[in-house]
Amino acid sequence: MKQGYLLALVTMMVMTGCAYKNEAIELSSYKGQYVGRTTQDKTPIALISVTDVRPNPMYVGYVVSDNVATAKLYSYVNFADRYKEALNRALQAARFTMVQKPSDTTTLLTVAIKEIHLTYNDTKKLDENLHGKVVVEVTVKKGEKSLIRTFTQEQGKWIKPSYTSKDIEPFLDTLFVDNINQIVTKLAE
Repeated sequence: MKQGYLLALVTMMVMTGCAYKNEAIELSSYKGQYVGRTTQDKTPIALISVTDVRPNPMYVGYVVSDNVATAKLYSYVNFADRYKEALNRALQAARFTMVQKPSDTTTLLTVAIKEIHLTYNDTKKLDENLHGKVVVEVTVKKGEKSLIRTFTQEQGKWIKPSYTSKDIEPFLDTLFVDNINQIVTKLAE
């Protein structure tokens, strides 16, 4: 009888120890990683707002195993605040003059985060098993004219087999940095 309990306990420990740890995914602070084009005339610009318009801001993707979603990936990060901070830093690195009052410039910038989606495919193959997509809509208003442009950053890669959602964080950071750099480079043209 004791051997049965011991066997059950060991089996339970092994199974729970190998289960996928689905922890909240973080997004690192932007560390001045902009290396793109810079503006020559130090254009004054006002970043009016960054909003997260996704239906569920906590949901960022899922884990797939044998073509079945086994876990939803989630985050408690305020992506709008983190994105605004990063975009401000990148604009400054590109030599834009950041102004606080919209009346101090003719260039106004608003940003809407439309999509953040990560998929980790729990496969034993050496193919791409992590895919991510960030979609951001940027509105630039210069005087009376407005230009709306959508920036999509989509990447995939192979990572070693993962048993925790924390392994996905560096990939999410890369998606955001690349997306921000893409926006700032376009603004600096």
